[in-house]
Amino acid sequence: MFRTVRGFLVVTPLIFLVALLAYLSTRPHAAETFVVYPFLAEILGRGVPRGPIGRFVVVSVLFFLVPYLLAGLVLFLADLGISAAAPLWRRKPREKGGEAPRGRTLVPEAFYALLAVSIVTAVVAGRALHRVAHGGELPGGVNVAPLFVAMIPFVAVALGLAAAALAAIPRSVRRAFRGRGDGARTAPSEAR
Repeated sequence: MFRTVRGFLVVTPLIFLVALLAYLSTRPHAAETFVVYPFLAEILGRGVPRGPIGRFVVVSVLFFLVPYLLAGLVLFLADLGISAAAPLWRRKPREKGGEAPRGRTLVPEAFYALLAVSIVTAVVAGRALHRVAHGGELPGGVNVAPLFVAMIPFVAVALGLAAAALAAIPRSVRRAFRGRGDGARTAPSEAR
């Protein structure tokens, strides 16, 4: 139960960390010139680190946490609803004391495709981020690089899920043809 939520909660912070490290390793001087946004400086008060890279990391983490927690909550509620509705979709009612059917997990090739594509996307996007909006600064000196770093994991996981779906297609097709072949063999024996 709640496999989607656990997967999202485990994979997305890893991808965020990869994107942040890729950006900081590529453009450390861009983070050194970062100034905390005034509204965050008021909220954090003395909690803002003195070093510019520390400030950049703190702001990036804050921009990541809000959508991360909201998406986790939405996925949790969706999984809860699906788990509650699953008995309505079963063909046979489950007997008392019977073992509950196990939920499906990603097939290994889909899981590896999800991780590989997500990590590669995070690294490439993190390294190329300095080209977007001229190093992360918009006209007027507003630095949006922390916001972009916080968005990378969500885009990377979405691309990873698309790759996982593509990687799972061959096994699904093979199962469908096996199921069809088994059904054709057993149909004449049931007619007797």
